[in-house]
Amino acid sequence: MSGSLVVYLIIAIAIILLISYAIAIYVRKRNESKLAILEEKKEELYNLPVNDEVEAVKNMHLIGQSQVTFREWNQKWVDLSLNSFADIENNLFEAEGYNNSFRFFKASHQIDQIESQITLIEEDIAAIRNALADLEKQESKNSGRVLHTLDLFEELQHRVADHSEEYGQGLSEIEKQLENIQSEFSQFVTLNSSGDPVEAAVILDNAENHILALTHIVDRIPAIVTTLSKELPDQLEDLEDGYRKLLDANYYFAETDIEARFQLLYEALKKNHENIAKLELDNAEYEILKSKKRLMHFTISLQEKLQHRKW
Repeated sequence: MSGSLVVYLIIAIAIILLISYAIAIYVRKRNESKLAILEEKKEELYNLPVNDEVEAVKNMHLIGQSQVTFREWNQKWVDLSLNSFADIENNLFEAEGYNNSFRFFKASHQIDQIESQITLIEEDIAAIRNALADLEKQESKNSGRVLHTLDLFEELQHRVADHSEEYGQGLSEIEKQLENIQSEFSQFVTLNSSGDPVEAAVILDNAENHILALTHIVDRIPAIVTTLSKELPDQLEDLEDGYRKLLDANYYFAETDIEARFQLLYEALKKNHENIAKLELDNAEYEILKSKKRLMHFTISLQEKLQHRKW
């Protein structure tokens, strides 16, 4: 190998080493920048006023479900502040060591892991702060919501009182359910004012759902009561009157169970009043439909069986 070739080879190796060194320095500085950003992000998260927010909610002297909820979120923050941040600090230290010793693959892996940890902690802290804010605001939110719910309830009360005759035997159960809703409001006020706004919100939700369900019943029941108390009895009475008049006129019927069939229809109407009393409106409507069909078939049957000759 000639001397000039050796020189060229040495120069080439030197250039390669210089380029490799330059790349290594660039990668190390890039990793240093990433680690500095992650360190800054960690400090920002750690310095968020979560402790102050925890103390503010703690001073509300919560009870019941609200206290249970607060303890759960408080414990999550304690775990984060004592463990998760310490883990990130250790990983940052290891990543810096790998980076300074030019072990870039391990440094890059550690940086990726730290980024994932910080993202998770950021999400957890956001959830904790939102939950604490909800606890702090729940009482005032409840106070706003209850006004709307009370308006619905009072409107329903007035409607029932003004049209009580439309609800038939269902009136007693409707009034009982109104009293139950009134009790829920009392329970809500007690919980909301004594330090358990979370459980109070659940009670308020229940009260609102019960009001909406009872309103739906109150909407449906007058038509059912009218059909059951007026229309069907009138039809049955007209049919029975016609039958009695034909008997008085000495018409002959081949059927021998007509009286029993009338009795069954009257018993069906009486039983359906029990559905109304229990506010089982679906059952009532189903039985009304069956009674209408029976009346129709009964009428047709009487017309077909009637023989136009006297005794």
